[in-house]
Amino acid sequence: MKFIGNRLLILITIVVLTFSLSGCGLLNPPDVIVVEEEDEAFYEVLNELLNNHYSQPERKDLIDGAIEGMVASLDDPFTRYFDYEELIEYQTGFGESYIGIGVTVRYEDSVIVIEDVNLEGPAFEAGLRIGDIITHVDGEAIADQPFYETLSNVKGEVDTEVVIGVYRIGYDQTLYFPIVRKEISNSSIEYEMIEESGQKVGYIKVTQFGDETYAKFHVAIVNLENMGMDSLVVDLRDNGGGHLGTVYAMLNEFLIDDGNPMFSTEYYVNGEFGTRGYVAENTIRKDYNVVTIINENSASASEVFASAMKEHGGYTLVGETSFGKGTMQTDKAITATIGDSLHITIGKWITANGGWVHYDGGSDGVTPDILAEKIAIERAYKVYLMDEDLLLFDTVDSRVANIQVVLNMMGYVVRTDGYFDALTRDAIEDIQLDGELTVTGNIDEDTLAVINDALIEFLLDPSNDSQLQAALVYILDNPDDPNE
Repeated sequence: MKFIGNRLLILITIVVLTFSLSGCGLLNPPDVIVVEEEDEAFYEVLNELLNNHYSQPERKDLIDGAIEGMVASLDDPFTRYFDYEELIEYQTGFGESYIGIGVTVRYEDSVIVIEDVNLEGPAFEAGLRIGDIITHVDGEAIADQPFYETLSNVKGEVDTEVVIGVYRIGYDQTLYFPIVRKEISNSSIEYEMIEESGQKVGYIKVTQFGDETYAKFHVAIVNLENMGMDSLVVDLRDNGGGHLGTVYAMLNEFLIDDGNPMFSTEYYVNGEFGTRGYVAENTIRKDYNVVTIINENSASASEVFASAMKEHGGYTLVGETSFGKGTMQTDKAITATIGDSLHITIGKWITANGGWVHYDGGSDGVTPDILAEKIAIERAYKVYLMDEDLLLFDTVDSRVANIQVVLNMMGYVVRTDGYFDALTRDAIEDIQLDGELTVTGNIDEDTLAVINDALIEFLLDPSNDSQLQAALVYILDNPDDPNE
């Protein structure tokens, strides 16, 4: 699994913007730790619980609970305490591949919701879909499990089976899906050349800012330039973030040193405040235009990149307002344990123009220059039926509403409110007839397969990507650097 989020959830794995302390000129740790009365009260309570609580609690459990309480008291969803296993899971998210089932999830109000399903992954083949809520892993309820324990249980060894139980809207019982784990590509860079209207437009999709991302990004740019690229589109949609150093290196491909920082940071480390401006090292500007696409799930490091391109570079942004994560974190090893780490918010990052794009107290994300929202069909999801389940004529169902959106894309003119009316039935009968299926007018799995295949074919066609097309329309009209 990998993770993205929205405003009210905890951003996990690639969503968190990590911050390297190396080279930042931070102060050494203080030499003296002052013991306050509250510290004595903590140990007094600890001893009282150990010696007098009838449950005979373990000391480690109480200490762990106290740590969790301290972190929770900050009301900061990005500061977390990792044990060794959790830390490994977190760090794995920045790799170019992982062993798992091929879903992207968000963690919201202690609930794990499937946000996306990899079309080439085993979860898709097994039948998981967007919107499913994971409730069980291998028969065990996850309600009281730590998130990273659940994550670890979902992942595992390649070619081993895991049974995922989910809650799905419209079903009274838990649905179970046996899934064989596979190696899932998590490549941070994909690129191609788009030839349209006599111009060559390079396209680079950046899924995260990981350890290998910049090197691959640079190779992509060089290859596209060697192919005669006239302009470039950088796609940061659904990119939850990554390493600040990677962002800095990538921005240096396009932005030049004008004496002003591309972005800056404000941090509080070892009891002292500090600031740092990230000034471009590049002195030669590209001779082509660059457009960046963002959406509501572009977060953290993605927003650093997008805001710098817009405010410092004068380049155009297309899409939807980004998530709005303006804080930064680093990992501090806990020396009293083996392998544990504190993922701690140490500061915030500031845009070139001095703005703070944080959902809580900031400007609520990076705003695109050209607003391009997804159309209804792009927000549709694949529908699944279980066992002998049917969607029946003259009923109301949220799944029917989704199917009706797809039916309209297929050329049928039907309502989209979820009421299974006569026109919807006529469309279903037509599909069944054309597909040489039993004509019932009701929606069964065989009928859904035809509808879902049409949806997938639509979504895989770049010409149906409304945000990409909006970017192409602009850049084809403006292929040259806007600042030249």
